[in-house]
Amino acid sequence: MRLQKHGGIFTSVNPADWIRHWRYPNHLMLAVPWPVFFALIAVGYLLLHLMFASLYWLDAHGISGVAGPATSFMEAFFFSVHTLGAIGYGALYPSTLFTNLVVTLESLVGLILIALITGSTFSRFSKSKARILFSDVATVHSYNELSTLMFRVANERRKTILDAGIRAYLAIDECTSEGQRMRRLHPMTLNRDCSPLFLLTWTVMHSIDQHSPLYGRTPQELTTSQADIVVSFSGIDEILDRPIHAHHNYPLSQVLFGHGFVDMMQEEDGEGQRFDFANFNRTYSCPSVEPS
Repeated sequence: MRLQKHGGIFTSVNPADWIRHWRYPNHLMLAVPWPVFFALIAVGYLLLHLMFASLYWLDAHGISGVAGPATSFMEAFFFSVHTLGAIGYGALYPSTLFTNLVVTLESLVGLILIALITGSTFSRFSKSKARILFSDVATVHSYNELSTLMFRVANERRKTILDAGIRAYLAIDECTSEGQRMRRLHPMTLNRDCSPLFLLTWTVMHSIDQHSPLYGRTPQELTTSQADIVVSFSGIDEILDRPIHAHHNYPLSQVLFGHGFVDMMQEEDGEGQRFDFANFNRTYSCPSVEPS
């Protein structure tokens, strides 16, 4: 067993855990990528026909219309394909009780599998996926005479997200009075943590005051404690009317002290303001702000 850091939290990674995923095939079929999803269906389809072809092959004279005196394995395989797909070309047909029983069993299994595959495919297509972009870095600089942590969030689809909410936590290693080292999550109060409508971008801010878990901590101390900023986003897709979720984390190496984000609203001569998404990740130095 080994530990893997994910989202600022250390979790155990055991090879046996992957084997246990097969105990929950519905979750597995929804969680794997699309290429793996279709590959699993193809492999299952092939194995199913190989199994039923072996059963048909046991009765050498159970299928009529074959080319030779006895049924070959290839003919049994394609007879299974015809049966499961209800193709019914009429060239091959069962002629014994055993083969008819196997045909009945395969037809029943086919009905169940088609229903399950159809349901899994529909669930994958209908599953809401958050197209939320997080800025590459977070910044810390003075805002209204108070040190403030900032990062940006963008709606990639440009479709309205309802009841959008953001939560941020400081994930940090701490030692108890008994000397035990633990990974803890400290909530970070945001200047605005919800929005009734989220369409374009959102600059999330956390004031580093006496109530902040970052208050009084130096970058060196945060580095030693392997600090991360863990962010979670939730909302409702206006079109699908379903909840969406996204998450991101900023290790301390992606937190720029003494930097600020470039304004995305740019002035144009005689034309007012223009929204420039190219500035989403751009930052500038604030020399007057000390990293500590």
